[in-house]
Amino acid sequence: MRLSSIVTLFAVLAGLGTEPALATNQVCVSDAAGLQTALDNASGSTSGTVIEVVRGTYHLAGSQLTFNSTAAGQGQLDISGGYNSDCSAQIKNPALTIIDGDNESGVLSLDSTAGISVRYLTIENALKVDDAGLAIVISGGGLIVDYNIIRNNRASDEHAGLTITVSGSGDIHLVGNLIVENSANTNVSGGEVDNDGTGSLYAINNTVANNIITGPLLNGYGGLAIFGTANVSNNIFWGNTHLDIGATSDSLLLDNDYGTLNGNPSSNSGFQTVDPQFSSSSDFHLQPTSPLLGAGSLTPPDGLPTIDIEGHPRSYNGTVDMGAYERGDEIFSDGLGD
Repeated sequence: MRLSSIVTLFAVLAGLGTEPALATNQVCVSDAAGLQTALDNASGSTSGTVIEVVRGTYHLAGSQLTFNSTAAGQGQLDISGGYNSDCSAQIKNPALTIIDGDNESGVLSLDSTAGISVRYLTIENALKVDDAGLAIVISGGGLIVDYNIIRNNRASDEHAGLTITVSGSGDIHLVGNLIVENSANTNVSGGEVDNDGTGSLYAINNTVANNIITGPLLNGYGGLAIFGTANVSNNIFWGNTHLDIGATSDSLLLDNDYGTLNGNPSSNSGFQTVDPQFSSSSDFHLQPTSPLLGAGSLTPPDGLPTIDIEGHPRSYNGTVDMGAYERGDEIFSDGLGD
């Protein structure tokens, strides 16, 4: 057990408002059954649990992964992908660790009285009535959902991609995620965040694009619906059915790109309403001609992330791009330096 690294991890999580206890449980998993067993064992544990997920594709074969704890002393739960076979090293890129619903079930549902973090995972191909892809409910502690790909999930009702409900005093961190090509019949396809507590949501450098609503609802949120106190910075909301983003009056928006906005945020500065110029309809890197290169804020509320969704430095040459991907040095990004 690498105790020093665990202490460091949970110190970081504590700084983000998740208020975990010191972790004593660390689990390395390499298949779907092992991941569910780790979740079961963590439920009710008063110690924190770190679940390290080995790189690869996890086919759920009709069995959604679930965690459900009502324990008053529940410990922090951290799930993180990108590990090698013995979990001694990690690559921080969600494309390497895929949890696949195989169009048979939901993918990952987490319900806890304590803080949770989910990082470096791809969550895809869910099929469920609602809350299909990644669904999280927390009644105590805070939440970190960073550097994940949430794509191609389907709901026959609503909440295809991401749904979050947090009460209590913990903050919500939604950073560097790619939420794309999810499909719901009504109301919400890409994601919904209900901040019902006294903390704040920090949504920074996410890309929410090409999520669709298939039913007749005229004012549904194909993109991201946010309710409650929020700081929303450096994001791309584009190409989603009906509404790209919804924000309530206690939201602060800074340097975002969107096509359609619903609501009256208390502040909305530096926004753009332009085609992001993605590399293709399925590749959400920005082209070298994108107007969103270098257009983000270097000082968003809660601070600029240090990396992008692929583990590259988040800023380059004193600027930062909008969205989940940082283009950086365009010569090397185009492979011309090889």
